[in-house]
Amino acid sequence: MKKTRILIIDDDQDFRSANQQILEKAGFDVITADSGKKGLERAHQDRPDIVLCDVMLPDINGFSVCRELKDDPNLSTVPVIMMTAIGSSEDSYAEQIAKGHRADHYLNKPVETAQLVATINNFLSTSKPSPKKEGTKAKILLVDDDYDFAEATKQILVANRYDVVVARDGEEGIAKALHERPDLIILDVVMPGKDGFTVCYDLRKIDKTRPIPIIMLTAVGQQFSKPDYGVDIAIDHLADDFIDKPVDTQTLLKKIEKHITFMNR
Repeated sequence: MKKTRILIIDDDQDFRSANQQILEKAGFDVITADSGKKGLERAHQDRPDIVLCDVMLPDINGFSVCRELKDDPNLSTVPVIMMTAIGSSEDSYAEQIAKGHRADHYLNKPVETAQLVATINNFLSTSKPSPKKEGTKAKILLVDDDYDFAEATKQILVANRYDVVVARDGEEGIAKALHERPDLIILDVVMPGKDGFTVCYDLRKIDKTRPIPIIMLTAVGQQFSKPDYGVDIAIDHLADDFIDKPVDTQTLLKKIEKHITFMNR
């Protein structure tokens, strides 16, 4: 599955580097440019899915960059999010100017990570169809009682154009699996009530949920004297795959794509 490509146009090297790292960890493909002219060149060359553009650039101002992108028939549908510190005061007309140049959204610097990722995800959810056949999104059920981990993982999956449903324990996971009929289930092992191994085995006994691929993930494998013992248990309980926490984003995305692609053959 092709990653969402984001172009950051900003002459502040620290800002570019910091946000490139953040967005890449969230599962995006990120390219950068340090001037308006280079940004336009990269946009034509690499065809990004979203452009993040600063206003104050060393050559062409960001408003003009946005206008040129919108005037290009090959790039006019690409969402442009303007970002700058000049619009922080209440009497600033920067946002109004951005709208006049057909920017799709405007953010004041400094931009919080959660706000930036949420803004990008909002555009992705209302723009291009993706990962599943016939233009529909593949649905993933994430069953994990760790709120912070579940929310962070959900953001990454949404950023990669998956529809995500979250359950906080095993019983809720089984209920949502039956109701939502997801294309894939990501299942933690250590949860209140039923453990993930038991939930996995129970899902395999139900006709409606038996075919759904299940990826188990947990830190419990680190507690065993035999390193692969957690994998062995998962296989015994009919899981399709297993990932140790902390979860590597790229590994998780590759495994998801592998199992969803297999199911859609």
